[in-house]
Amino acid sequence: MKILLKSSTMALALVAGALVAPSAALAQTLTVDVDAIYKDSLAGKSGNAQLETKYGARLKASQEKLQTAANAWNTQLEAAKKIVKPDGSVPPATETALNQARDTLSAAQNEFNALRQEIQQTDQYVKYQILEKLIPVAEKIRKDRKGDTVVPRGSVLAFDPVNDITPTALQQVNATITTVSITPPQPNAAPAPATTPAKPAATPSTR
Repeated sequence: MKILLKSSTMALALVAGALVAPSAALAQTLTVDVDAIYKDSLAGKSGNAQLETKYGARLKASQEKLQTAANAWNTQLEAAKKIVKPDGSVPPATETALNQARDTLSAAQNEFNALRQEIQQTDQYVKYQILEKLIPVAEKIRKDRKGDTVVPRGSVLAFDPVNDITPTALQQVNATITTVSITPPQPNAAPAPATTPAKPAATPSTR
């Protein structure tokens, strides 16, 4: 009797496993190459072209200015090393030149860093606008294909190309957005202070 019960239990387990297996097999993780969407989409190309137009020349000029300042500083430093005194001091004129070169280099570095940060923030805003459209597109494709999840392709070690939805997502994103803005919205300006209405002029009395 015990053996019979045990066999019946195993049979039930196998049946349950057979019922669960197809559902598990249907679940699939879809992947999308988000970086490719940023780069190859019409909106991404629009953003890159605008960024190049606005910042390309400025960034090149800032890099050249920084390099010139670095060269000038190195030149002054090498010259100072040749005339440094045993106590480590240098002539006043040399010290002044070193300070000026250091200040120029520091200003050029700060200017370059500020410009680079502005470009990075603008680029992030461009990507945000594209991602805002990609998310609902990816969700629709997931539902259509009865997928379990959609993950960025760069976050997985291996994937089945059959489950990569990048071409379909790219096509649908292009149908949704073709251009982007490179002007991030500014915080709301503080409301203008209330003004006290002017008192009406006194009406002269008539006698």
